[in-house]
Order: sequence, then C-alpha cells, then structure tokens
Amino acid sequence: MERNTENVTYGKSLQEIRKKNNLTQEQVSQLTGLETKYISQIECGIAKGTINTMLKFCEAYNVTPNDILYEFIQKSNAKKAYPIRKISKG
Repeated sequence: MERNTENVTYGKSLQEIRKKNNLTQEQVSQLTGLETKYISQIECGIAKGTINTMLKFCEAYNVTPNDILYEFIQKSNAKKAYPIRKISKG
C-alpha cells in the first residue's frame, strides 16, 4: 500500500495514543491479536487497516474512534465553507 498523507496521519495518531498509554507494539499485539509487524506498518502509514482493526485499537487504548480520527475530523470541519441547514418537511 502506498504511503499517503491520510495513512501517515492515521498512523501517527495511533502511535501517539499508544505511547500515551505507555505500551509497546508487542503489548498492543497481545491486546489486539494483531501482528507486531502489521501494527508497525499502520503506525508508519504503510497500511491503514480495517474498521475492525481500528475498533481493536480503540479497545486496547480505551479510546473512541473520534479520538483516533481527531485530525481528520478537524480538517473536515475546517473545509466546510457553509453550515449545513436542516430542510424542513412541510
């Protein structure tokens, strides 16, 4: 898989959360059942994993997907030029 900015941002977020939890990749491997090499590839932005993979990280780190995807959420909100309006049914 190609290293693109989204993969790198996602990987860095996971790495920061792992380090805040004082965990090694080996310990995360034991908690998630994922291979250490695969965890390293995700943290380096080489792989991104699946939603199920992200949920395993959430459980291991005791965080929500929003915590992991915070950077993406911030960028997405910054790109919105116009507020979303509710359309009334009537």
